[in-house]
Amino acid sequence: MIAATSEPGLALAGISALLIQFSNAVDQKKPRDIAELFSIEGLFRGPGDTSIRGRAAIQAFYTARMSDERRRTRHVWSNLFVRPVSPQRAHFEVVLTNYAFEPTVSETALQMRIGNVVGHCESDESGTWRFSEHLYERIFATSLPLAGGTPKPPGG
Repeated sequence: MIAATSEPGLALAGISALLIQFSNAVDQKKPRDIAELFSIEGLFRGPGDTSIRGRAAIQAFYTARMSDERRRTRHVWSNLFVRPVSPQRAHFEVVLTNYAFEPTVSETALQMRIGNVVGHCESDESGTWRFSEHLYERIFATSLPLAGGTPKPPGG
């Protein structure tokens, strides 16, 4: 990931790690872990411009989204820019490339989406960074044919 900040400090490393933790939790289908990456009243806006506020609602959204065992995703972040607002708050902008096999969309194609994520993060007393706002805007979307057929479920 290429990353930059307007001021040196811990925000860049903390927010870079937060984005990677988010990707891993989504890609490994762990809704509770995803929700824990947000502040208690954190705001998430994902695909479809639906705004979701609070950890419980974010966890419920991802639980429903991940209900199909065959659904697979991979997230790749690039061009991260962090602008510290205070020692415990920062604004971020980053490009997200997302690859998803979504059987409800297509059994024979992989969905590729490129978009911007902007938001704010907060750090607690222990130095743990969380999203207070994570807003996704899709810029491009396309489908790529799957080589070798449909992915198998875990252990399949």
